[in-house]
Amino acid sequence: MNRLFSRRIVLRGAGVALTLPWLESLLLPNKSASAQAAGTAPKRYMPIFLPNGASENWKPGSVGVGAAWALSPVLDVFGPLKAKMQVLTNFENGSAFNADGGSSVEPSHGRQPGAFLTCVDPGVIRKEMNVGEANEISLDQIMANHAAFKGKTALPSLQVGLSTVESYCDGQPCSNSRSISWSGKTTPMYKMVDPLAVFNKISGVIKPGGNDNTPLDPEAQRRLARNKSILDAVLESATRTQAKLSTGDKMRMEEFLTSVREIETRVTGVSMGMGGVACAAIAQPAMGTVGPNAFRQNTATYNKGLHADVMNDLIVMALQCDATRIITHMLEDERSEFTYDHVKMREFTATGSTEAGGTCPEYHGGGQHGSQNSFASIVRWNAGKVAELATKLDAIKEADGTSILDNTVIFFGGAMHGSNHACNQLPISLIGGGALGLRQDQHVDLVKRPLRDLHYTMMQKVFDMQDVTQFGRNLTGAPLKVVDEAVG
Repeated sequence: MNRLFSRRIVLRGAGVALTLPWLESLLLPNKSASAQAAGTAPKRYMPIFLPNGASENWKPGSVGVGAAWALSPVLDVFGPLKAKMQVLTNFENGSAFNADGGSSVEPSHGRQPGAFLTCVDPGVIRKEMNVGEANEISLDQIMANHAAFKGKTALPSLQVGLSTVESYCDGQPCSNSRSISWSGKTTPMYKMVDPLAVFNKISGVIKPGGNDNTPLDPEAQRRLARNKSILDAVLESATRTQAKLSTGDKMRMEEFLTSVREIETRVTGVSMGMGGVACAAIAQPAMGTVGPNAFRQNTATYNKGLHADVMNDLIVMALQCDATRIITHMLEDERSEFTYDHVKMREFTATGSTEAGGTCPEYHGGGQHGSQNSFASIVRWNAGKVAELATKLDAIKEADGTSILDNTVIFFGGAMHGSNHACNQLPISLIGGGALGLRQDQHVDLVKRPLRDLHYTMMQKVFDMQDVTQFGRNLTGAPLKVVDEAVG
Protein backbone atom coordinates (compact mmCIF):
# COMPACT_ATOMS: atom_id res chain seq x y z
CA MET A 1 0.00 0.00 0.00
CA ASN A 2 1.18 3.53 -0.73
CA ARG A 3 2.55 4.81 2.60
CA LEU A 4 1.50 8.40 2.06
CA PHE A 5 -2.12 7.59 1.44
CA SER A 6 -2.32 4.76 3.96
CA ARG A 7 -1.74 7.43 6.64
CA ARG A 8 -5.09 9.13 6.04
CA ILE A 9 -6.96 9.81 9.28
CA VAL A 10 -10.11 7.86 10.08
CA LEU A 11 -12.60 9.44 12.49
CA ARG A 12 -14.26 6.68 14.46
CA GLY A 13 -17.36 6.59 16.64
CA ALA A 14 -20.30 4.35 17.37
CA GLY A 15 -21.07 2.66 14.07
CA VAL A 16 -19.04 5.18 12.03
CA ALA A 17 -15.63 5.14 10.31
CA LEU A 18 -15.25 8.38 8.34
CA THR A 19 -12.01 8.79 6.40
CA LEU A 20 -10.68 12.32 6.03
CA PRO A 21 -9.25 13.62 2.75
CA TRP A 22 -5.48 13.89 2.47
CA LEU A 23 -4.03 16.60 4.73
CA GLU A 24 -0.56 18.13 4.67
CA SER A 25 -0.11 17.32 8.34
CA LEU A 26 0.16 13.67 7.34
CA LEU A 27 3.51 14.31 5.68
CA LEU A 28 6.36 12.32 7.11
CA PRO A 29 8.84 14.42 9.11
CA ASN A 30 12.14 15.59 7.61
CA LYS A 31 10.97 15.18 4.01
CA SER A 32 9.70 17.83 1.64
CA ALA A 33 6.09 17.80 0.56
CA SER A 34 7.06 17.63 -3.10
CA ALA A 35 9.32 14.63 -2.55
CA GLN A 36 6.64 12.71 -0.69
CA ALA A 37 3.80 13.67 -2.99
CA ALA A 38 5.40 12.97 -6.35
CA GLY A 39 3.51 10.25 -8.17
CA THR A 40 1.50 9.23 -5.11
CA ALA A 41 -2.04 10.18 -6.13
CA PRO A 42 -4.39 7.17 -6.24
CA LYS A 43 -5.44 5.88 -9.65
CA ARG A 44 -9.20 5.62 -10.01
CA TYR A 45 -11.64 4.17 -12.54
CA MET A 46 -15.30 5.05 -13.01
CA PRO A 47 -17.52 3.61 -15.77
CA ILE A 48 -20.71 5.66 -16.17
CA PHE A 49 -23.46 3.90 -18.10
CA LEU A 50 -25.75 5.83 -20.46
CA PRO A 51 -28.98 3.88 -21.16
CA ASN A 52 -30.62 3.57 -24.58
CA GLY A 53 -27.51 4.73 -26.44
CA ALA A 54 -27.31 8.31 -27.70
CA SER A 55 -28.88 10.53 -30.31
CA GLU A 56 -27.17 11.24 -33.61
CA ASN A 57 -26.11 14.60 -32.16
CA TRP A 58 -23.55 12.89 -29.92
CA LYS A 59 -20.78 12.55 -32.52
CA PRO A 60 -18.56 15.60 -33.06
CA GLY A 61 -18.55 17.02 -36.57
CA SER A 62 -14.81 16.67 -37.15
CA VAL A 63 -11.87 14.60 -35.96
CA GLY A 64 -8.58 15.93 -34.70
CA VAL A 65 -6.76 17.37 -31.71
CA GLY A 66 -7.22 20.70 -29.96
CA ALA A 67 -8.74 23.38 -32.17
CA ALA A 68 -9.26 20.86 -34.99
CA TRP A 69 -12.40 19.48 -33.35
CA ALA A 70 -15.34 20.87 -31.37
CA LEU A 71 -17.72 19.37 -28.86
CA SER A 72 -20.97 18.14 -30.39
CA PRO A 73 -24.32 19.78 -29.51
CA VAL A 74 -24.98 16.99 -27.00
CA LEU A 75 -21.50 17.04 -25.44
CA ASP A 76 -21.09 20.82 -25.34
CA VAL A 77 -22.14 20.65 -21.67
CA PHE A 78 -18.54 19.64 -20.94
CA GLY A 79 -17.42 23.11 -22.00
CA PRO A 80 -14.06 23.90 -20.30
CA LEU A 81 -13.43 20.20 -19.74
CA LYS A 82 -12.90 19.65 -23.46
CA ALA A 83 -9.16 19.92 -22.85
CA LYS A 84 -9.40 16.97 -20.44
CA MET A 85 -11.51 14.57 -22.47
CA GLN A 86 -11.54 12.57 -25.67
CA VAL A 87 -14.35 11.21 -27.80
CA LEU A 88 -13.68 7.83 -29.40
CA THR A 89 -16.02 7.03 -32.28
CA ASN A 90 -16.83 3.65 -33.83
CA PHE A 91 -16.25 1.18 -31.06
CA GLU A 92 -18.39 -1.94 -31.51
CA ASN A 93 -19.40 -4.82 -29.27
CA GLY A 94 -21.26 -6.91 -31.84
CA SER A 95 -18.22 -9.16 -32.13
CA ALA A 96 -18.96 -10.39 -28.59
CA PHE A 97 -22.30 -11.71 -29.88
CA ASN A 98 -21.93 -12.50 -33.59
CA ALA A 99 -19.32 -14.57 -35.45
CA ASP A 100 -19.39 -12.11 -38.32
CA GLY A 101 -19.09 -9.15 -35.98
CA GLY A 102 -22.50 -7.90 -37.05
CA SER A 103 -24.18 -5.08 -35.16
CA SER A 104 -27.64 -6.66 -34.78
CA VAL A 105 -28.14 -8.06 -31.28
CA GLU A 106 -31.73 -8.73 -30.21
CA PRO A 107 -33.44 -8.39 -27.86
CA SER A 108 -31.14 -5.40 -27.66
CA HIS A 109 -32.05 -3.81 -24.32
CA GLY A 110 -31.98 -7.18 -22.62
CA ARG A 111 -28.67 -8.43 -24.00
CA GLN A 112 -26.27 -5.64 -24.94
CA PRO A 113 -25.85 -3.99 -21.50
CA GLY A 114 -24.71 -7.29 -20.01
CA ALA A 115 -21.63 -7.14 -22.23
CA PHE A 116 -20.83 -3.46 -21.54
CA LEU A 117 -18.02 -4.25 -19.05
CA THR A 118 -17.51 -7.94 -19.91
CA CYS A 119 -17.48 -8.05 -23.73
CA VAL A 120 -19.08 -11.48 -23.50
CA ASP A 121 -22.61 -12.59 -24.40
CA PRO A 122 -24.23 -13.41 -21.03
CA GLY A 123 -26.47 -15.92 -22.79
CA VAL A 124 -23.45 -17.99 -23.78
CA ILE A 125 -22.22 -18.09 -20.17
CA ARG A 126 -25.68 -19.17 -18.99
CA LYS A 127 -25.69 -22.04 -21.48
CA GLU A 128 -22.15 -23.10 -20.58
CA MET A 129 -23.04 -23.19 -16.89
CA ASN A 130 -26.63 -24.40 -17.41
CA VAL A 131 -28.00 -21.73 -15.06
CA GLY A 132 -30.67 -19.09 -15.42
CA GLU A 133 -28.53 -16.08 -14.62
CA ALA A 134 -24.83 -15.66 -15.40
CA ASN A 135 -22.19 -13.47 -17.03
CA GLU A 136 -18.43 -13.05 -17.03
CA ILE A 137 -16.67 -11.11 -14.28
CA SER A 138 -16.76 -7.45 -15.29
CA LEU A 139 -13.77 -5.21 -15.86
CA ASP A 140 -14.32 -3.16 -12.69
CA GLN A 141 -14.32 -6.30 -10.56
CA ILE A 142 -11.22 -7.70 -12.27
CA MET A 143 -9.58 -4.43 -11.29
CA ALA A 144 -10.93 -4.51 -7.72
CA ASN A 145 -9.41 -7.97 -7.19
CA HIS A 146 -6.07 -7.13 -8.77
CA ALA A 147 -2.98 -6.14 -6.77
CA ALA A 148 -3.19 -2.69 -8.36
CA PHE A 149 -6.31 -2.01 -6.25
CA LYS A 150 -6.97 -4.86 -3.81
CA GLY A 151 -6.68 -3.97 -0.14
CA LYS A 152 -5.90 -0.31 -0.72
CA THR A 153 -9.30 1.08 0.28
CA ALA A 154 -12.02 0.25 2.79
CA LEU A 155 -14.46 -0.49 -0.03
CA PRO A 156 -13.09 -2.59 -2.91
CA SER A 157 -15.63 -0.95 -5.23
CA LEU A 158 -18.94 0.87 -5.20
CA GLN A 159 -21.99 0.42 -7.44
CA VAL A 160 -24.46 3.31 -7.62
CA GLY A 161 -27.27 4.46 -9.89
CA LEU A 162 -30.39 6.57 -10.34
CA SER A 163 -33.12 4.07 -11.26
CA THR A 164 -36.43 4.41 -9.46
CA VAL A 165 -38.83 2.17 -11.36
CA GLU A 166 -39.08 -1.44 -12.43
CA SER A 167 -37.63 -1.31 -15.93
CA TYR A 168 -38.59 -3.74 -18.69
CA CYS A 169 -35.95 -6.44 -19.15
CA ASP A 170 -36.75 -7.45 -22.76
CA GLY A 171 -37.50 -11.04 -21.78
CA GLN A 172 -33.94 -11.56 -20.55
CA PRO A 173 -32.57 -11.94 -17.00
CA CYS A 174 -32.94 -8.50 -15.44
CA SER A 175 -29.33 -8.63 -14.24
CA ASN A 176 -28.37 -7.96 -17.88
CA SER A 177 -30.00 -4.54 -17.97
CA ARG A 178 -30.12 -3.45 -14.32
CA SER A 179 -26.48 -4.14 -13.50
CA ILE A 180 -23.19 -3.63 -15.34
CA SER A 181 -20.97 -5.04 -12.60
CA TRP A 182 -20.39 -8.75 -11.89
CA SER A 183 -18.10 -10.00 -9.11
CA GLY A 184 -18.53 -13.62 -10.14
CA LYS A 185 -20.14 -15.50 -13.01
CA THR A 186 -23.38 -15.84 -11.10
CA THR A 187 -23.11 -12.72 -8.93
CA PRO A 188 -24.39 -9.43 -10.35
CA MET A 189 -23.41 -6.38 -8.29
CA TYR A 190 -26.65 -4.42 -8.33
CA LYS A 191 -26.38 -0.65 -7.95
CA MET A 192 -27.36 1.21 -4.82
CA VAL A 193 -29.86 3.91 -5.74
CA ASP A 194 -30.85 5.14 -2.29
CA PRO A 195 -28.38 7.99 -1.58
CA LEU A 196 -28.60 7.60 2.20
CA ALA A 197 -27.61 3.94 1.86
CA VAL A 198 -24.61 5.02 -0.23
CA PHE A 199 -23.71 7.70 2.34
CA ASN A 200 -23.90 5.14 5.14
CA LYS A 201 -21.66 2.75 3.23
CA ILE A 202 -19.02 5.42 2.55
CA SER A 203 -19.03 6.50 6.18
CA GLY A 204 -18.72 2.96 7.48
CA VAL A 205 -22.31 2.56 8.72
CA ILE A 206 -22.87 -0.21 6.17
CA LYS A 207 -20.00 -2.66 5.96
CA PRO A 208 -18.34 -3.65 2.65
CA GLY A 209 -20.63 -5.93 0.67
CA GLY A 210 -23.81 -4.34 1.96
CA ASN A 211 -26.49 -2.83 -0.28
CA ASP A 212 -29.66 -0.78 -0.03
CA ASN A 213 -31.34 -3.53 1.98
CA THR A 214 -28.51 -4.15 4.49
CA PRO A 215 -29.87 -3.52 8.00
CA LEU A 216 -28.52 -0.36 9.57
CA ASP A 217 -26.23 -0.52 12.55
CA PRO A 218 -28.41 -0.03 15.68
CA GLU A 219 -26.52 3.16 16.50
CA ALA A 220 -27.29 4.46 13.02
CA GLN A 221 -30.97 3.67 13.48
CA ARG A 222 -31.03 5.59 16.73
CA ARG A 223 -29.27 8.58 15.13
CA LEU A 224 -31.76 8.58 12.28
CA ALA A 225 -34.70 8.43 14.68
CA ARG A 226 -33.29 11.39 16.64
CA ASN A 227 -32.35 13.31 13.46
CA LYS A 228 -28.72 13.27 14.54
CA SER A 229 -25.67 13.38 12.28
CA ILE A 230 -22.85 10.87 11.97
CA LEU A 231 -20.63 13.80 12.98
CA ASP A 232 -22.11 13.57 16.46
CA ALA A 233 -20.71 10.04 16.66
CA VAL A 234 -17.18 11.11 15.70
CA LEU A 235 -17.07 14.41 17.61
CA GLU A 236 -14.60 13.17 20.20
CA SER A 237 -12.36 11.63 17.54
CA ALA A 238 -12.53 14.81 15.46
CA THR A 239 -11.57 16.99 18.43
CA ARG A 240 -8.52 14.83 19.16
CA THR A 241 -7.51 14.90 15.50
CA GLN A 242 -7.82 18.68 15.11
CA ALA A 243 -5.43 19.19 18.01
CA LYS A 244 -2.70 17.49 15.95
CA LEU A 245 -3.21 19.46 12.75
CA SER A 246 -1.72 22.64 11.40
CA THR A 247 -3.87 25.76 11.20
CA GLY A 248 -4.41 25.28 7.48
CA ASP A 249 -5.37 21.63 7.88
CA LYS A 250 -7.76 22.47 10.70
CA MET A 251 -9.59 24.79 8.30
CA ARG A 252 -9.60 22.15 5.55
CA MET A 253 -10.90 19.53 7.97
CA GLU A 254 -13.66 21.87 9.19
CA GLU A 255 -14.67 22.64 5.61
CA PHE A 256 -14.81 18.93 4.83
CA LEU A 257 -16.90 18.08 7.89
CA THR A 258 -19.28 20.91 7.04
CA SER A 259 -19.67 19.53 3.52
CA VAL A 260 -20.29 16.04 4.96
CA ARG A 261 -23.12 17.37 7.11
CA GLU A 262 -24.61 19.22 4.14
CA ILE A 263 -24.47 16.08 2.00
CA GLU A 264 -25.96 14.01 4.82
CA THR A 265 -28.89 16.42 5.11
CA ARG A 266 -29.57 16.37 1.36
CA VAL A 267 -29.29 12.61 0.93
CA THR A 268 -31.61 12.05 3.87
CA GLY A 269 -34.21 14.26 2.21
CA VAL A 270 -33.93 12.51 -1.16
CA SER A 271 -33.98 9.09 0.50
CA MET A 272 -37.12 9.98 2.41
CA GLY A 273 -38.81 11.15 -0.79
CA MET A 274 -37.96 7.81 -2.41
CA GLY A 275 -39.18 5.70 0.51
CA GLY A 276 -35.62 4.60 1.15
CA VAL A 277 -33.47 4.08 4.24
CA ALA A 278 -34.66 7.38 5.72
CA CYS A 279 -38.12 5.78 5.89
CA ALA A 280 -36.81 2.68 7.64
CA ALA A 281 -39.54 2.95 10.27
CA ILE A 282 -42.14 2.09 7.63
CA ALA A 283 -42.36 -0.80 5.17
CA GLN A 284 -40.84 0.19 1.85
CA PRO A 285 -39.91 -1.65 -1.38
CA ALA A 286 -36.31 -2.25 -2.39
CA MET A 287 -35.28 0.65 -4.56
CA GLY A 288 -34.81 -0.24 -8.21
CA THR A 289 -37.04 -3.31 -8.00
CA VAL A 290 -40.35 -1.73 -7.05
CA GLY A 291 -43.66 -2.77 -8.54
CA PRO A 292 -45.24 -1.67 -11.82
CA ASN A 293 -47.30 1.08 -10.17
CA ALA A 294 -44.23 2.91 -8.85
CA PHE A 295 -43.75 6.51 -9.88
CA ARG A 296 -42.23 7.02 -13.31
CA GLN A 297 -41.67 10.75 -13.14
CA ASN A 298 -40.95 13.50 -10.66
CA THR A 299 -43.45 13.68 -7.81
CA ALA A 300 -44.16 15.91 -4.85
CA THR A 301 -41.51 13.98 -2.90
CA TYR A 302 -39.04 12.93 -5.59
CA ASN A 303 -36.93 14.98 -7.99
CA LYS A 304 -34.62 13.27 -10.50
CA GLY A 305 -32.32 16.29 -10.67
CA LEU A 306 -31.79 16.34 -6.90
CA HIS A 307 -31.21 12.59 -6.95
CA ALA A 308 -28.50 12.99 -9.59
CA ASP A 309 -26.91 15.91 -7.75
CA VAL A 310 -26.61 14.15 -4.39
CA MET A 311 -25.28 11.01 -6.08
CA ASN A 312 -22.59 13.18 -7.67
CA ASP A 313 -21.74 14.59 -4.25
CA LEU A 314 -21.49 11.09 -2.81
CA ILE A 315 -19.17 9.94 -5.60
CA VAL A 316 -16.95 12.97 -4.97
CA MET A 317 -16.93 12.22 -1.24
CA ALA A 318 -16.03 8.57 -1.81
CA LEU A 319 -13.08 9.45 -4.06
CA GLN A 320 -11.91 12.43 -2.01
CA CYS A 321 -11.82 10.28 1.14
CA ASP A 322 -10.24 7.39 -0.76
CA ALA A 323 -13.05 5.15 0.49
CA THR A 324 -12.84 3.38 -2.87
CA ARG A 325 -11.07 3.85 -6.20
CA ILE A 326 -13.54 1.99 -8.40
CA ILE A 327 -17.12 3.17 -8.89
CA THR A 328 -19.69 2.09 -11.46
CA HIS A 329 -22.57 4.48 -12.01
CA MET A 330 -25.72 3.64 -13.99
CA LEU A 331 -27.58 6.82 -14.93
CA GLU A 332 -30.64 4.58 -15.39
CA ASP A 333 -31.48 0.96 -16.09
CA GLU A 334 -30.93 0.19 -19.77
CA ARG A 335 -34.55 0.45 -20.84
CA SER A 336 -35.45 3.45 -18.73
CA GLU A 337 -39.16 4.17 -18.55
CA PHE A 338 -38.77 7.40 -16.58
CA THR A 339 -40.52 10.50 -17.90
CA TYR A 340 -38.08 13.39 -18.22
CA ASP A 341 -40.63 16.15 -17.85
CA HIS A 342 -38.14 18.01 -15.64
CA VAL A 343 -35.92 18.56 -18.72
CA LYS A 344 -36.70 21.37 -21.14
CA MET A 345 -37.00 20.40 -24.78
CA ARG A 346 -34.26 21.69 -27.05
CA GLU A 347 -33.95 21.97 -30.82
CA PHE A 348 -30.65 20.77 -32.24
CA THR A 349 -28.62 21.77 -35.28
CA ALA A 350 -25.24 20.57 -36.47
CA THR A 351 -23.50 23.15 -34.32
CA GLY A 352 -25.63 23.69 -31.24
CA SER A 353 -29.06 23.72 -29.60
CA THR A 354 -31.62 26.16 -28.25
CA GLU A 355 -34.61 25.83 -25.96
CA ALA A 356 -37.69 24.93 -27.98
CA GLY A 357 -40.44 25.09 -25.38
CA GLY A 358 -42.12 22.26 -23.53
CA THR A 359 -40.53 19.37 -21.66
CA CYS A 360 -39.21 15.95 -22.60
CA PRO A 361 -41.19 12.69 -22.82
CA GLU A 362 -40.50 9.24 -21.37
CA TYR A 363 -36.88 8.21 -21.97
CA HIS A 364 -37.35 4.99 -23.95
CA GLY A 365 -40.52 5.23 -26.02
CA GLY A 366 -40.90 8.96 -26.54
CA GLY A 367 -37.19 9.67 -26.27
CA GLN A 368 -35.12 6.97 -27.95
CA HIS A 369 -37.97 6.15 -30.33
CA GLY A 370 -39.31 9.68 -30.63
CA SER A 371 -37.78 12.68 -32.32
CA GLN A 372 -34.02 13.18 -32.33
CA ASN A 373 -34.63 16.49 -30.55
CA SER A 374 -36.40 14.69 -27.70
CA PHE A 375 -33.72 12.03 -27.51
CA ALA A 376 -30.86 14.51 -27.70
CA SER A 377 -32.41 16.71 -25.01
CA ILE A 378 -32.55 13.82 -22.55
CA VAL A 379 -29.06 12.55 -23.42
CA ARG A 380 -27.66 16.07 -23.09
CA TRP A 381 -29.20 16.40 -19.62
CA ASN A 382 -27.55 13.15 -18.53
CA ALA A 383 -24.24 14.21 -20.07
CA GLY A 384 -24.57 17.48 -18.16
CA LYS A 385 -24.72 15.61 -14.86
CA VAL A 386 -21.54 13.74 -15.79
CA ALA A 387 -19.91 17.06 -16.70
CA GLU A 388 -20.93 18.52 -13.33
CA LEU A 389 -19.40 15.52 -11.57
CA ALA A 390 -16.17 15.80 -13.55
CA THR A 391 -15.97 19.54 -12.83
CA LYS A 392 -16.23 18.90 -9.09
CA LEU A 393 -13.49 16.28 -9.26
CA ASP A 394 -11.29 18.66 -11.23
CA ALA A 395 -11.62 21.31 -8.52
CA ILE A 396 -10.16 19.08 -5.79
CA LYS A 397 -6.38 19.05 -5.69
CA GLU A 398 -4.23 16.08 -4.76
CA ALA A 399 -1.05 16.13 -2.72
CA ASP A 400 1.08 16.35 -5.87
CA GLY A 401 -0.82 19.33 -7.29
CA THR A 402 -2.89 17.40 -9.83
CA SER A 403 -6.66 17.12 -9.50
CA ILE A 404 -8.74 14.07 -8.65
CA LEU A 405 -10.01 14.16 -12.24
CA ASP A 406 -6.45 14.05 -13.57
CA ASN A 407 -6.01 10.74 -11.72
CA THR A 408 -9.43 9.32 -12.56
CA VAL A 409 -10.60 7.73 -15.80
CA ILE A 410 -14.31 8.35 -16.35
CA PHE A 411 -15.47 5.91 -19.02
CA PHE A 412 -18.77 7.45 -20.14
CA GLY A 413 -20.77 5.57 -22.74
CA GLY A 414 -23.61 3.28 -23.72
CA ALA A 415 -24.12 -0.29 -24.86
CA MET A 416 -25.93 0.55 -28.10
CA HIS A 417 -25.62 3.18 -30.79
CA GLY A 418 -29.03 4.78 -30.31
CA SER A 419 -32.47 4.65 -31.91
CA ASN A 420 -31.44 1.85 -34.29
CA HIS A 421 -30.39 -0.42 -31.37
CA ALA A 422 -27.20 -1.35 -33.24
CA CYS A 423 -24.24 -2.67 -31.27
CA ASN A 424 -21.72 -0.59 -33.20
CA GLN A 425 -20.81 3.10 -33.38
CA LEU A 426 -21.15 3.15 -29.61
CA PRO A 427 -21.22 6.52 -27.82
CA ILE A 428 -17.93 6.47 -25.92
CA SER A 429 -15.96 9.23 -24.22
CA LEU A 430 -13.08 9.24 -21.76
CA ILE A 431 -12.92 12.14 -19.30
CA GLY A 432 -9.90 12.85 -17.11
CA GLY A 433 -6.91 10.56 -16.69
CA GLY A 434 -4.37 13.06 -17.98
CA ALA A 435 -1.92 12.16 -15.20
CA LEU A 436 -2.40 8.46 -16.00
CA GLY A 437 -1.24 8.66 -19.59
CA LEU A 438 -4.50 9.20 -21.46
CA ARG A 439 -4.48 11.46 -24.48
CA GLN A 440 -6.54 14.63 -24.11
CA ASP A 441 -8.60 17.04 -26.18
CA GLN A 442 -9.22 14.86 -29.22
CA HIS A 443 -11.89 13.18 -31.30
CA VAL A 444 -10.71 9.96 -32.94
CA ASP A 445 -12.63 7.89 -35.48
CA LEU A 446 -11.47 4.30 -35.00
CA VAL A 447 -13.34 3.07 -38.11
CA LYS A 448 -14.40 -0.20 -36.41
CA ARG A 449 -12.77 -1.39 -33.20
CA PRO A 450 -13.89 -3.97 -30.60
CA LEU A 451 -14.85 -2.37 -27.29
CA ARG A 452 -12.87 -5.02 -25.43
CA ASP A 453 -9.68 -3.45 -26.82
CA LEU A 454 -10.43 -0.28 -24.86
CA HIS A 455 -10.99 -2.22 -21.63
CA TYR A 456 -7.77 -4.13 -22.28
CA THR A 457 -5.96 -0.83 -22.84
CA MET A 458 -7.12 0.44 -19.45
CA MET A 459 -5.59 -2.59 -17.75
CA GLN A 460 -2.40 -2.74 -19.78
CA LYS A 461 -1.48 0.91 -20.14
CA VAL A 462 -3.24 2.83 -17.39
CA PHE A 463 -3.75 0.70 -14.29
CA ASP A 464 -0.55 -1.39 -14.03
CA MET A 465 -2.21 -4.72 -14.80
CA GLN A 466 0.15 -6.03 -17.46
CA ASP A 467 -0.23 -9.58 -16.15
CA VAL A 468 -3.86 -9.62 -17.32
CA THR A 469 -3.53 -10.84 -20.91
CA GLN A 470 -7.04 -12.13 -21.60
CA PHE A 471 -10.35 -10.32 -21.52
CA GLY A 472 -13.74 -10.85 -23.12
CA ARG A 473 -14.46 -12.87 -26.24
CA ASN A 474 -14.30 -11.83 -29.87
CA LEU A 475 -16.20 -14.31 -32.02
CA THR A 476 -14.52 -13.04 -35.19
CA GLY A 477 -11.18 -14.29 -33.88
CA ALA A 478 -9.61 -10.83 -33.76
CA PRO A 479 -6.77 -10.69 -31.18
CA LEU A 480 -6.67 -8.27 -28.28
CA LYS A 481 -4.87 -5.02 -29.14
CA VAL A 482 -4.08 -1.84 -27.26
CA VAL A 483 -5.90 1.25 -28.53
CA ASP A 484 -2.79 3.33 -29.12
CA GLU A 485 -4.88 6.30 -30.20
CA ALA A 486 -6.22 6.68 -26.64
CA VAL A 487 -3.00 6.53 -24.64
CA GLY A 488 0.55 7.76 -24.76
